[in-house]
Amino acid sequence: MRQKSVAMLERQIKNRIAKLGESKQFIVGSLVESKRKCGNKKCACANGGELHSAHILTKRENGKTKTVYIPVAMLKEVGEWTREYKRIKELIQEIDSLSEEIIAANKARKKADIRAAKAAKDAR
Repeated sequence: MRQKSVAMLERQIKNRIAKLGESKQFIVGSLVESKRKCGNKKCACANGGELHSAHILTKRENGKTKTVYIPVAMLKEVGEWTREYKRIKELIQEIDSLSEEIIAANKARKKADIRAAKAAKDAR
């Protein structure tokens, strides 16, 4: 596999940073649909009928799972926010990987320079 140039990697990083600048409102967490009984003994759900749907946002805070009830009226909006967070997270991971590639490329170039200097010194 051909190694990418540092300049090309830096261009790719700048491109992703620009995409981060286009970010919209987001929220950390996963949107989950939960089915459960409502608690009313006369409801069909209490007698083997269909359970009620509830949408919640789950996320980790201080090592614990936090859940937030999402009203039906906000379901679409919160879904967009969680998708935007995932997009931002992917961009950050891509920037991180590209930065590691730059480090590896510089390390390889430095080793090559040292070998070339040593070879030139030995040739004298």
